[in-house]
Amino acid sequence: MRPLSQPGKNRQRSRYVLLVITLLTITIITLDARGVPMISSARDSSRDALAPVRGAARWVTTPFRNAWNGITGYDELREENEKLRSELGQDTANAMREQNAQEELSKLKEQLNISFLGSTQSQIARVTSGASSNFSDYTVEIDKGSELGLAVGNPVVTKGGLVGRIVRVTKRRSVVQLITDPDFSVGVTVGADQNQGVGHGTGNTRTFIVDRGIDLTDEVQTKDSVFAGGIENSIMPPDLFIPIGTVDKITPDEAARVQVLQVNYTVQFGRLDVVQVIKWVPAS
Repeated sequence: MRPLSQPGKNRQRSRYVLLVITLLTITIITLDARGVPMISSARDSSRDALAPVRGAARWVTTPFRNAWNGITGYDELREENEKLRSELGQDTANAMREQNAQEELSKLKEQLNISFLGSTQSQIARVTSGASSNFSDYTVEIDKGSELGLAVGNPVVTKGGLVGRIVRVTKRRSVVQLITDPDFSVGVTVGADQNQGVGHGTGNTRTFIVDRGIDLTDEVQTKDSVFAGGIENSIMPPDLFIPIGTVDKITPDEAARVQVLQVNYTVQFGRLDVVQVIKWVPAS
């Protein structure tokens, strides 16, 4: 049976070992500072021997270092993200502005070259209110007025044809009565034979009615074009043929001895935006 170890002797032995290690450490540090080759070699060997331990320690502490770096670098990362978002937002806004500018330019170009106007003086304008598929009072407002030479009675058109005419004007604004108004009557010419009649709006944006002047014997067919103008003493210029639409249906009225023409508009009233105002007023 082995004798039991004495606690006092163990403590003395531990102190002795610690003292020896301390003295050796001081000696090694002193010799290393003086550049003794043997110590340098031993130092290198100890580094190699302890490399796995250091690697393991580094592996263990890496998550904590990364977490610390993430915490200390958060503000910088947030600023960078905000900068990127700002730049992206600016690029998007610029792209949208450019797209809108291209669309506006396209609309203007479309209304600048209206073939049926010829060399007639006109003023381009934009619809500022009332542009809808349903009009409660059959009027729209445009952003040009008397300071640019506009006057009551001026016809208003788009590339598609007749929109209406100005019924009220101020210095910088004008109100246009639409041809869709049932109270809007205008002289028309129909088809290749240029049969003359009188038509009016029906209150909707699809149909115009010609119910006077087209005799039962006049040659009229569906798909014939219907124009405003080309008639003396009319509210439209006599030397212009402004499209209204095409004949969709023909109904003989035996009692009135006329043909009633149902006409589909060529203007898209639900998409009114840029228009042209013809600088012409009727004689009366």
